[in-house]
Amino acid sequence: MKKTIYFVRHGESEGNASEIGNVNHSPLSERGRKQTEFVAKRCLSLSIQTIITSNLERAIETGRIIGSLLGIRTESSELFAERRKPSAVFGQVIESLEAQKVWRALWDNFHIPGFRHSDEENFEDLKTRAIKALEYLAFRNEDVILVVTHGIFLKIIIAVAVMGDDLNGQECVRFMSRFEIENTGVSVLKYDSEERFGRKWVILTWNDQAHLGE
Repeated sequence: MKKTIYFVRHGESEGNASEIGNVNHSPLSERGRKQTEFVAKRCLSLSIQTIITSNLERAIETGRIIGSLLGIRTESSELFAERRKPSAVFGQVIESLEAQKVWRALWDNFHIPGFRHSDEENFEDLKTRAIKALEYLAFRNEDVILVVTHGIFLKIIIAVAVMGDDLNGQECVRFMSRFEIENTGVSVLKYDSEERFGRKWVILTWNDQAHLGE
């Protein structure tokens, strides 16, 4: 069984464009809707059979814009939601001292097995969810799938696709710090269930923004 999975990070959200970050539910900004219209036109030539979005508003809205142009109904799954952040940073100004202290603690300790600042998803939680997300896609009936997801979680999906069950926290931090992903950036994974050398998932493209002219 072979599959092509197109991953698209959602268009710019009002939360992305605001000084007040760290909100779960945020609609697309005007710029985000225009970005999504550009990537939707690009998707017309991709033979996409189904669209799966995360269950967060900005991803659902992105998927609906693309699906409307392609004539494809979308479905949502919490498997592809963004990393759950600690509630202590919700509604905080992104550059505030309090928020920065929390993020620094998370970043500095992310690789430590079992570390959890408070009520966020930690490395083990995210790795487990990424494995489940890839398994879910592998066992879908469709051959060409578009997934609308989020920046941090997409990086973790890619890290798991490359390293598999062997991925550890230190390696994941390296992936997250070195793989940039922009709004509506397109990344492509190939899946082959018959691959004999342990490379069932192969990365073909990362963060392609040609549709934006950037």
